[in-house]
Amino acid sequence: DRAAAYARQVGKPKTSRKQIDWEKARVYAPVKRSSGVEWRELHAGISRAMQYYVGEFLTDPLLKMGLGALQKIEKESVPLLFAMDPHKLMRSLEDTSLLTYAQIIIHAMLARKASSAPLNFQRIDYPTLDPPEWHHFLTVKLENNKVKTGKLPPTFWGNMKKQYEAHNKDYK
Repeated sequence: DRAAAYARQVGKPKTSRKQIDWEKARVYAPVKRSSGVEWRELHAGISRAMQYYVGEFLTDPLLKMGLGALQKIEKESVPLLFAMDPHKLMRSLEDTSLLTYAQIIIHAMLARKASSAPLNFQRIDYPTLDPPEWHHFLTVKLENNKVKTGKLPPTFWGNMKKQYEAHNKDYK
């Protein structure tokens, strides 16, 4: 109900034809090819890179090698993806998203310079478990085509009741 009211209030969004055309070209590129890399090969490559470099025990150099392997897959294999039917296209797109998620995970792991029992996260190069200075959430975002990481305190939302009431004055 509140989402519908908001949608009525803001009106029709502005669209970017350039962005729409770019996204359509990206999404349909695999069906325009008749050979190259199939989704299964891409999936196996991502899985293998994560198994080799993002295992039980982690170090900065190992994680950086994993990130490099994923970036190589993105640069060399994704442009060769081909799909002969809608199902294979869907799986191809799913795996390109999986590739992005894997890179986000590694960036977050590189940013956390401490081991953590609750996260089941063991850094060989940072063996101290759950030091107080690492009791926070990590944030990861893409800004100007660069990955930026940040920190938020465990109770970054403040007083939930006060925040809710402040932003929902008309709620009954």
